[in-house]
Amino acid sequence: MKLSKFWFSWLRSVLVLAVTLGFYGWTPTPANAAIEYREEIPFVDDFDACSGERVSIDGIQTIIGRFTTDANGRLHFGFTRHTKGTGIGQISGDEYVLTDAYTRASLELTSSEVKTYTEQFNSRLIRRGERSLNDDTIIHFLSKLTVNANGEVTMDIAIQSVECR
Repeated sequence: MKLSKFWFSWLRSVLVLAVTLGFYGWTPTPANAAIEYREEIPFVDDFDACSGERVSIDGIQTIIGRFTTDANGRLHFGFTRHTKGTGIGQISGDEYVLTDAYTRASLELTSSEVKTYTEQFNSRLIRRGERSLNDDTIIHFLSKLTVNANGEVTMDIAIQSVECR
């Protein structure tokens, strides 16, 4: 299965924003009050489906982030991501739906140490009007994001497995 570059862009853009704010001394006030960040990202991409065809997906990903400071003045960033898209199979013309939802409670952002965050998440590519068993696609991802002491972000997203249901 081909890993889409789309999945790199959403997390990287949000976390680069969060890390940049943390490294430049931005902190929301007062302590413990949340400041929200919201972004809707339209996308067009294609995926390999368990049905044996490529599927072109058009959708929107909504990210809602929350910046807070704790009692010690440390900056934290948490977010929720929802992806919804629809598409057409390139061979069959069948309709597909892509969905996922993910919540990260909090990432502590510090400028003095290296931090590595790992996350597991799943996306579902569902074929409408099921024609056979095992034609829906569940993609299990593992992402690893590292922020070095200079605030530089590196990221790796890998497909751990693909499950056909």
